[in-house]
Amino acid sequence: MNKVLVITYYWPPHAGVGVQRWLKFSKYLPLYNWEPVIFTPENAAFDMKDQSLGGEVPETIEVIRFPIWEPFSIFNKITRGKDKKNLQQGLVLEKKKPSWKDQLFIWLRGNLFIPDPRVFWVKPSVKFLEDIVKKQGYQNIITTGPPHSMHLIGLGLKKKCNVQWIADFRDPWSHWDLLGKLKVSKFSRFLHRRLEKKVLGRADVVVTVSNKLAADLISLGAERVEVVTNGVDVDQINLDFSKTGMVDKFRISYLGLLNELRDPGFLWEALTELVAENEALADEIEFNLAGIVSENILVKLNNNPTLKKIVNFKSYIPHHQVFDEIQRSAVLLVILNKSDNAKWIVPGKLYEYLVARRKILLIGPENGDAGRILAQTETGETVEFDDKAKLKKVLSDCFENYKSGQVVLKNADIEKYSRRKLAGKVAEILKGDE
Repeated sequence: MNKVLVITYYWPPHAGVGVQRWLKFSKYLPLYNWEPVIFTPENAAFDMKDQSLGGEVPETIEVIRFPIWEPFSIFNKITRGKDKKNLQQGLVLEKKKPSWKDQLFIWLRGNLFIPDPRVFWVKPSVKFLEDIVKKQGYQNIITTGPPHSMHLIGLGLKKKCNVQWIADFRDPWSHWDLLGKLKVSKFSRFLHRRLEKKVLGRADVVVTVSNKLAADLISLGAERVEVVTNGVDVDQINLDFSKTGMVDKFRISYLGLLNELRDPGFLWEALTELVAENEALADEIEFNLAGIVSENILVKLNNNPTLKKIVNFKSYIPHHQVFDEIQRSAVLLVILNKSDNAKWIVPGKLYEYLVARRKILLIGPENGDAGRILAQTETGETVEFDDKAKLKKVLSDCFENYKSGQVVLKNADIEKYSRRKLAGKVAEILKGDE
């Protein structure tokens, strides 16, 4: 069995999308004669945990945990812990009236901690891992970001140990659409680009999640880029599609992060108008909202008498319960950032939705990678931002399908998005670098 060292910030019990990719790849890589060894922080500063994910980590996988220091502790002392949740979840960026402490943190985050607040883990990790890599004879390492500091660990090990290094980009780096909100200066942007260029230039292979992001990374200096999308554990999902009775309301579900970059004002307008115009729909509709949601959006929804009645908000749903929520839904909603990045983004939830055989409504660019997947699989519709007329038409059609009992779609051909099959593609990339 060949060993590969996987360096990741996100690992159980951390909750959220960031943990899923390499948790699943690590589960299936041994089928292709690759044994992953995980290197991850011992005491990472995240407050969203999902203990059920620990049960998905194979007992045979070695996990090396190493202490990390993160500057969140300083800010917590300044604020006496009062804003810990908003800070760690990034919601501090969206306050309408940020305090001077908030503004100070935002500036420091954007200009002092480059590429991100986990940068202080880089040098100690390289020093710690150098001895392990040499003694254990590791020939292959994988780093996955964000946080992109993980790639700096890979860069350090590449220089000291001359390993074969795969840098996995789940999101953009210098083209990240939140850099503007972080008040990043021109000089700080220069530093981001310089570090990014070093990583892209020294990595033996750059892996990423979508075709358009791959093209962008090539334009930034990467020589070899492979696309390995996110996916779904097709073998483990046992959905009973005969249980259409679970859809007891015209339930539209959005599960995930909803910040101001994704705030679909025209969706709120469309829902308000549809409820006023269609009495039958008004009696049956429910908007199911679960995940990290901007405080400004929650206030907006609560201040709208119509939406306040139909919105059902849950702060977090454990991953093993997600498919229960999906089966209760008539429409599954995906909202992309209203930014240039949207054409690159394919949320991990989209792949799970493909299995659910429910109508998927994507708000984002039709010519983006996510829209292309929906078109190829015939599992949903894409509505461009601010196209309220089309949005109302799509939702009205979905309601008519719900009333006629047509909430289950035909079985889409999604085998290429199987986590098991995608792990095989990772194994092929590793094999080519032996």
